[in-house]
Amino acid sequence: MSGSLHIAWVLLLVSTGLTTLLGEQKEVDPFAQLAAKVKPSVVTISSADRGGGPWGVGTGFVVGKDGIIATNFHVIGEHREFTVELADGKICQPTEILAIDRSRDLALFRIDQSELPPLPLGNSDLIEPGQTVLSIGNPLGYGLSVSQGVIAAVRELEFGDGRPMVQVAIPIEAGSSGSPVVNRSGEVIALLTIKSGGAMGFGVPSQSLSALLEEIQPLPIEQWLQIGMLDQEEWLRPMGGNWRQRAGIISATGMGQGFGGRMICLARNSFLSPPYDLEVEVRLEHESGAAGLVFGADGEDRHLGFYATNGSLRLTCFNGPKVFDWNIMETKSSPHYLPGAWNLLSVRFEQGGQIRCQINGHEIISAIDFTFKNGWVGFCKFREPGAEFRNLRISPRISPGAISPEIREQAYELSETLTLQENISGKELKQLAQLDHSVHQALIDRAVELEKASQRLRESAEQVRIAQILNELANLLNTEESQEAGILLQSALLIARLDNPDFHPAHYLKRVDRMAKLIAEKIPPTATQKEKLDILMDQMFVQYGYHGSGMDFHNRANSYINEVIDDREGLPITLSLLLMELGRRIDLPISGLATPGHFLALFREEGQPIENSILIDAFGGQIISREQANKLTHSDLTNEDFLPASEREIISRILRNLLRSADWDRDLPASLRYLNALVAIDPNDQYHRTLRAMTFYGEGMFEDALSDITFLIEQFPHNHANEALLEMQRRLNLPHR
Repeated sequence: MSGSLHIAWVLLLVSTGLTTLLGEQKEVDPFAQLAAKVKPSVVTISSADRGGGPWGVGTGFVVGKDGIIATNFHVIGEHREFTVELADGKICQPTEILAIDRSRDLALFRIDQSELPPLPLGNSDLIEPGQTVLSIGNPLGYGLSVSQGVIAAVRELEFGDGRPMVQVAIPIEAGSSGSPVVNRSGEVIALLTIKSGGAMGFGVPSQSLSALLEEIQPLPIEQWLQIGMLDQEEWLRPMGGNWRQRAGIISATGMGQGFGGRMICLARNSFLSPPYDLEVEVRLEHESGAAGLVFGADGEDRHLGFYATNGSLRLTCFNGPKVFDWNIMETKSSPHYLPGAWNLLSVRFEQGGQIRCQINGHEIISAIDFTFKNGWVGFCKFREPGAEFRNLRISPRISPGAISPEIREQAYELSETLTLQENISGKELKQLAQLDHSVHQALIDRAVELEKASQRLRESAEQVRIAQILNELANLLNTEESQEAGILLQSALLIARLDNPDFHPAHYLKRVDRMAKLIAEKIPPTATQKEKLDILMDQMFVQYGYHGSGMDFHNRANSYINEVIDDREGLPITLSLLLMELGRRIDLPISGLATPGHFLALFREEGQPIENSILIDAFGGQIISREQANKLTHSDLTNEDFLPASEREIISRILRNLLRSADWDRDLPASLRYLNALVAIDPNDQYHRTLRAMTFYGEGMFEDALSDITFLIEQFPHNHANEALLEMQRRLNLPHR
């Protein structure tokens, strides 16, 4: 090859290579460009469960540069807490709920941001099958994942309330809900909402979202967050912070507006003058935090505080908002303080300014202060770590101990085989030290025995607690008293106490009384019974915001009437129960109906026939027709179905709901509690007593099993299951069992 030809060949190769390279640089995937354009507008939404823990992750997107976000309603949840993470990783808090469309599963809310890049909304009426689309979301928690697909069809579906839904061929997984579906122009034409299987799902048309944007009615997030919200008629929160109430425990998290994150929560009806006593049990999330009692509070920055801090106890006089206004009166450590556990803090505030502070029954600080005379009492928390409070007691005087000497003596006598009466004396210690080295192991063995005995004693104490509740429940439901005695709410509260000993039923009885009193004040003296019912329905389901638990239906909290009252969320039966109790207190006769599948309530004026009854679906918060009732219960209801359910029937149904919700493998004790309660209120409940006998037998609790089996055979001699029961009885009666 000549030199000139060689040079020409090299130039040709270089030219071709450059052309190819430049061509590759110019060829940019338009969908990659589209994804890069859309991504900054997509957000991740993390919602909380009924107890405030992590619930789920979904997707949303910006539709207004002033912080307006669109998503599915089920992503944020009914009155749940949630947070938003922007594409750049910044965490934001919602400030307002702007609009909700439950039937179309749409929600609009605002976050505390501005100048965000919104996505334009396209016209979903112009969608064509086969049209290529792109979606960005959080499937399976993989943040901002890009999916490409096509429009399959636009269909009217039953679960879309008969309105058009966009069928898309795009992979949809948990976390995809709320993802924008955009066309080639970057316009949102649908929101992903339903997975139908495989790489196929459905979205809400963008026209529905456009319509919702025209119906904005801002609601502050504080009014939206009803789950665990403190009763504002009972508590004051002058320094902000996140205060929540759940099952008798008030929790404080985050930082308040006061210096050092100080936040206080005051009992609204506790403006007191000394002398008085108060006490509360406190548990710190971490010992680096601080939390305890507040007293003598003016409702702003001034108060006295006795609290645990960094493993010590401190009494402080707060005279203002700044740290220089604080006077730390005394700080002491105590061996009686239990880190990481519940600790009982007590204060006695004397008329002459004398303050006596105790930790777990032991006085630790005594001081005199003439600064504060009158004021509210409550709780305080400082710094970031959270804290929990329970069993606040306020009284002119609190006895040193709630346990009488007689009860304590009897309890000790019954359990003396499990306890050690005295400490080892110095003389005994010397004698032990003179023995051989095996004495150390002997004492360790003895310690292990005592630890086991301590555990048995705790288990015995729990068994006694449950037995007392069951006795009280059986006594309530087996009396001849009518519903006027108000035993229904008391019984439901006892059911809740089976699983949760941290709340006091009396508190919730008073709370329902107070709710009914406020509702009664809204009723004109000339109101008819139907008008009273309308006012009650509006107050309970609109003003108070009680609603059915559509997203967390099987949560056992929905069967605990105290948590239903706190969270304003429940099952058809528990919401109906509350409606009945409020109605009874305002002289409005509302009955419960044990209809199959879906518990209903019924209002019928005295003397009116059944045909004139008004049916109420408390789960949906509305009055319904008989046809709607048939649809809810999946049956053709007759007049016999509209007979009022007894208190025992209602409580039994709540217990059966709890039994179905229980995890027999992981929480057998809870299942046995519910079975024991069912048998306690109806000893002749053949089905549940048989189920309990089988459970006892399977768990090796043979004496309990034999007792139930013997009862069943004697009371139901013609039962078809007796042959199997007799065989079990024979085996249990064998001498070698």
